Amino acid sequence: MEMFLLVSIILLFCQTYTLRSKFTNVSVECSYEFCSSTRGWLTARGEVSLDIHLNRTLRNGLRTTITLMQLVQTGRDSSYQKTLFSYDMDTCKTLRELLQASLMKVWLRNVFKYGNLADRCPIQPADYEVRNFQLENHSIPAYLPPGFYRLHDTNYYGRPKGKQRRLVATFVLDIKFY
Repeated sequence: MEMFLLVSIILLFCQTYTLRSKFTNVSVECSYEFCSSTRGWLTARGEVSLDIHLNRTLRNGLRTTITLMQLVQTGRDSSYQKTLFSYDMDTCKTLRELLQASLMKVWLRNVFKYGNLADRCPIQPADYEVRNFQLENHSIPAYLPPGFYRLHDTNYYGRPKGKQRRLVATFVLDIKFY
């Protein structure tokens, strides 16, 4: 559903780079108000697959917060997660704008080839899936060194810093760049 926004944000900063990637963990949660089932898993090759049954239309007003964190080793047995960036955006507006830019259209087509994700709002109730998604080597941002990263995507209705946010879905992807 919103995984393509996660990947699109990563791809905004892309340059040719020789790093490869492998997903090491995937976690998906969706509010029962919006989904009746969700499932995420990794293939043996570190690719992501998702099944999402959306049972309610997602309309204008949907927001997405995307955060990229790097796992930083501080000692032999200690580490912390350093936030590299965090963006909060109007999901439907961002989709409209990304689909109008020709370069972004190419990147989104790549994301869409792995499943049947909606590419505009309103996002209708349906079964959505992603199969064997992987980041292409040339799309890894040049400013990221090899290491372990976490992408955290939260989709919700409400104000960005409001206390009464209605959670729609959360996606967490752990990635190793090597």
